[in-house]
Amino acid sequence: MLRHLYIIAFLLLTLPLVSHAQCKGFTKKKCIPELGEYVFNGQLNTAVLTRGEEAELMLSFYSGQKYRMYVCAEEQLGEVEYEIMDIDRNIIYRSKEKENQLFDFKVPSTQQLILHVIVPGEGTKHALEFQGCVSILVGFIED
Repeated sequence: MLRHLYIIAFLLLTLPLVSHAQCKGFTKKKCIPELGEYVFNGQLNTAVLTRGEEAELMLSFYSGQKYRMYVCAEEQLGEVEYEIMDIDRNIIYRSKEKENQLFDFKVPSTQQLILHVIVPGEGTKHALEFQGCVSILVGFIED
C-alpha cells in the first residue's frame, strides 16, 4: 500500500514537468516560426489549460518598436480567443472579432498591456479531460 502511495506521489510531482517540456517543444516547433520576420523576444509564456479555462498575463511594450503578438494553442483546445487590454482594462484588440491569432501593432509610449486568454467550451470534472498547451509569443522589429 505504501509503495502505491509513493508511485502516486511521484506521478503527481512529475506530470507538471512533463507538461512543461511538451509545451516548450510544441512552442518551438509550431509557434515561433509563425512570427515570420519579427524577432522572438525570448520570453516563453506558456500555460496548460482545459476547455472553459482562462488566463491573464501582463506584458511590457516599448515605444519605437513594432510588435507581433501570437497566441498559439494545440488543436484539441479549439479556437482559443484572446483580448489585449490597457492597464485600465479597456479592450484594444479582440481576436474573436478579427478571426486572427496574429496581432501587429505599435504602442505610442512604453506601457504594460494585459493579455486575457480564453479557451472556449465547457469544462468538465472528468479526470481524463484534455489539457493543452497555450503559448503567448511576442516578436518585435525596430521601427
